[in-house]
Amino acid sequence: MTWFDINRALVIIRQFLSRWRSQISNIHQNVRPSSVFECFCFISVVEAYDQCGYNIQCKGPREIVFKRSVRGWPNRFTYFIVSNSQATLEIRQNQGYRNNQVYFNLDIAIVHGEDSLDGDTLTAQNIHTFCECKHYRTFSPSVCASFLGLARLVMPRNILWAPSQHSYPPPVLLVSGSASPNVINQLQALIRRKRYHIRFLENISPYGNTSILTHWILRRI
Repeated sequence: MTWFDINRALVIIRQFLSRWRSQISNIHQNVRPSSVFECFCFISVVEAYDQCGYNIQCKGPREIVFKRSVRGWPNRFTYFIVSNSQATLEIRQNQGYRNNQVYFNLDIAIVHGEDSLDGDTLTAQNIHTFCECKHYRTFSPSVCASFLGLARLVMPRNILWAPSQHSYPPPVLLVSGSASPNVINQLQALIRRKRYHIRFLENISPYGNTSILTHWILRRI
């Protein structure tokens, strides 16, 4: 068993595809490992919403097509609508986001309502939360600082509030590897002292306990 088993991840992705009666997708053994990891995180988030009792609808083209790059019109790729009695959300991959004149892509964006994009982009008004995915064996404070900067750009009015005041999951960095104890201590101190409403989840893998994502959705971590 390796640190992040690409073949095992592909098996899980294919099992996910079979649930939607589709074995056709644009992901296979020759795809970059970082892209496989992102797709694995994408389906893991969808399945976590399913485990939390949301209704799931698959949208987009007839076959499941992962959006593995920044290019392309969002609705030409697969996305999911998740809903319960309180909310309806879209889960999209590699989704464009605009904040004033700044434009960039979010690895996994969770969006308020259906058909809530402005053209092909998100804004601060319609984003619920988001995930960034990093395929690293270990990660450093610079990776965390970069994510914190991104979170402050995307959700500037939200991440500084106390978590008890929020009705949505915090922005989260999903990493395939692990942090050193030093980095973990720094991260815990950062979140505790500044009360940042963000999370860093490590060891996300086909052999790991992805149920931690259900706790993230329910705001129990």
